[in-house]
Amino acid sequence: MMLTPLKIARPTTEEARTSYCRPIYPLSMSSPSSAAVIKSCLDIVRRLDPAETEKHLENLTKLISNDDISDELYQRVDVPLKVLKDTNADDRKFLACDHNRDGDSHRSPWSNMYFPQLEDGFCPSDRLRQLELHANEVFDIYRELYFGKSSSVSSVYLWEKEEPNNNNNHSEGTNNDETAAGFSGAFLIQNKVDNGSYWNSIHVVDVGRIERGSSMCVYRLTTTILISVSPSSKTEQESTTTRISGSLIRQNVRECKIISSQDSNSIGSEHIVNIGKFIEDVETEMRKEMDSLYIQKTKNVVEMIRKDVMKPTQGQEHTRVLNEAVLAMAMNRKAKLSGK
Repeated sequence: MMLTPLKIARPTTEEARTSYCRPIYPLSMSSPSSAAVIKSCLDIVRRLDPAETEKHLENLTKLISNDDISDELYQRVDVPLKVLKDTNADDRKFLACDHNRDGDSHRSPWSNMYFPQLEDGFCPSDRLRQLELHANEVFDIYRELYFGKSSSVSSVYLWEKEEPNNNNNHSEGTNNDETAAGFSGAFLIQNKVDNGSYWNSIHVVDVGRIERGSSMCVYRLTTTILISVSPSSKTEQESTTTRISGSLIRQNVRECKIISSQDSNSIGSEHIVNIGKFIEDVETEMRKEMDSLYIQKTKNVVEMIRKDVMKPTQGQEHTRVLNEAVLAMAMNRKAKLSGK
């Protein structure tokens, strides 16, 4: 079952450093034939099992044999998050995605190191790095409260974004700092259980800059939820296995007031609070929507098309035989009476 009405572009490594994850309504490929190939590939992916999306993308890119189109396709299709271990932080787990990738390596939010090792990989500025550490600590508590400690992993990645007219529109004081000038980030959660079911939530947030003389900040949040549920089967036959997989994407905008406009550390803390509340509200609403609309609807459909045929039990069979015997006796008696 595919639940995705909309796909959001995922930035490449270079784009992720400076820009916000944006909608992809018109295809950006310059060649009409390339755009047609991308559109056809997306149509194919939407009709395949979302739990096997990564394998489907790999097979499609082998057929395409075009690096530019393959990169574009990988940006447009969401795949489940991967879990890696940070050997420099006591093997602490972190999530790998496009937002912490540089080449074939992924940056850990705990040690700020790349795995596999990469010498010149991108890292946030010192001030934004401190905010990233704080956000990871807070989001880790959120993850434990909602998803449990043993089965889930969370990671937060922040990066600077490019501001237009950077030299002319800077405000005075702390508005020159990253926390006041705005930044972008990815807040990730994966919850996985033993039977192969998983929940992936990818929250990409764009924090607007605080303009001079204003205490309001605009947050733009794009949330993608990938889910795969495999209910336990009472039999071992593959044909009786049911799996529900799909994705849901929502975009929301919220404006919040920043009180500590003169303290960059306090501004960063307020950003984390505002983003945390925003993510919690959106994720809760999407979870309810998935449960009430998609999962329950699928459950009703399955129950309607897969009804067990009730076989007669021994008691029912015995009653049927007795009824037939009584009816036969009544018919014989009636025949004898009519013959006299």
